[in-house]
Amino acid sequence: MTFQPNSLYYGDCLEVMRPWPGASVDLVYLDPPFNSKADYNILFGNRAAPDAQQTPAFEDTWRWDENAAVRVAAMRRAAASPARAAIAGLQGMLGNCGMLACLSYMAERLIETKRILKETGSIYLHCGPTASHYLKILMDAVFGHRNFRNEIVWRIGWVSGFKTRKRGWIRNHDTILYYIMSPAAADALDKEYIPYPPGYVRRGGTPPKGGGVPIEDTWNCSGADVLDSIMIKSFSSGKLGYPTQKPVALLERIVKASSAENGIVLDPFCGCGTTVDAADRLGRRWIGIDISPFAIDLIKYRRLKNKSIPVNGVPVDMETARTMAREKPLDFEKWAVARIPGMIPNAGRTGDRGVDGRGYLLDAGRKPEGLVLAQVKGGKFALGGLRDFLHAVRRDKAAMAVFVTLDKVTSRNALAEAREAGDITIGARRYPKVQLWSIAEYFDGREPGLPPLADPFTGKAMQGDIHAQ
Repeated sequence: MTFQPNSLYYGDCLEVMRPWPGASVDLVYLDPPFNSKADYNILFGNRAAPDAQQTPAFEDTWRWDENAAVRVAAMRRAAASPARAAIAGLQGMLGNCGMLACLSYMAERLIETKRILKETGSIYLHCGPTASHYLKILMDAVFGHRNFRNEIVWRIGWVSGFKTRKRGWIRNHDTILYYIMSPAAADALDKEYIPYPPGYVRRGGTPPKGGGVPIEDTWNCSGADVLDSIMIKSFSSGKLGYPTQKPVALLERIVKASSAENGIVLDPFCGCGTTVDAADRLGRRWIGIDISPFAIDLIKYRRLKNKSIPVNGVPVDMETARTMAREKPLDFEKWAVARIPGMIPNAGRTGDRGVDGRGYLLDAGRKPEGLVLAQVKGGKFALGGLRDFLHAVRRDKAAMAVFVTLDKVTSRNALAEAREAGDITIGARRYPKVQLWSIAEYFDGREPGLPPLADPFTGKAMQGDIHAQ
């Protein structure tokens, strides 16, 4: 994929970055999943609502598998790899486990980010307690221990509710590892200050000089430095429903300090787009990469609200859709589900008992009986696939369902079996319980004939086709 600032990229960041020219990015911030052993959910509407429904966004659970074994073996054979010794040592200490799978995955991507960073560039790696100490070893190996500058401790915010019941010390911080490419990057850091409070005077009564109190490597730890996590604020209007969303003020601090106006800021795991939002606000150019089409849509249509933003790596016509369906069938499934406003694709890399995505009818109050299912078939249509999906619809007691194909289905038998599933009445209208819909119809500007679905971010009705170009 070509290097194009002020763009979003759909796909694995390693594959996306590899064709890019070296020394082309000024700042990298990344906040990937780090084996927290948690499943993160997208919330449909307000968390405080008693009938709120959740659907998986991504799993942060790594497993040792064949891919991890191949990756580690290749890294240990690569004499020139800066991570070779670190991975060998970590394997000797940890053994073949999920954590080593995660660390070897990250090593590949950290090496690539170093290649594309300018000599004056810097990188901030945001991580939790499960992997931060191992990642420090990797960062030392890839970027050099002499280029380590700070371990920033970001206090998440106040502690209340369920957290207070924990036995032992309550975790209330994340770690951000800050590295530079060279001393020139350290010299370029725009040191930030917390303004002096009104009326502040120095000892002896003289007024202070300078811009304020220099910011330390502990953030959000005083009343003068407020950077609370948006996720602890139950009713915040800024919440987009994404499970690991960070406050934009946190990213503005990093972007402002470590990049100049018109510089290029990269987030290889951009999630709901806080980094690109902060960079855009501060007059920087930016690039966001994510492996979730849901996240890409969230940034383009909800965060930045700009339909003209280029998205690389997604189909733009039937020819590119066929290519994606053939070469990356699982990615195609996720992208196709996300073309239906209000539907969210499965988080995992495999199907979920014959279901590829879910949504909820607005008028059902996001209760289970309002469930809407989707299944995607990117190959040649087969009646057996439709029948399996109809079984899943009955099994899950879904209110409605959409069977998505690449080309429009014209089989009389298929259309008849879908009709046999019956109708559903929503308000004054009747809808087919099971609908057949194709990507060909999507490119023709036709949506499935669904009643209003709950917007996953607000719980309100979806407003038309947010994907319309």
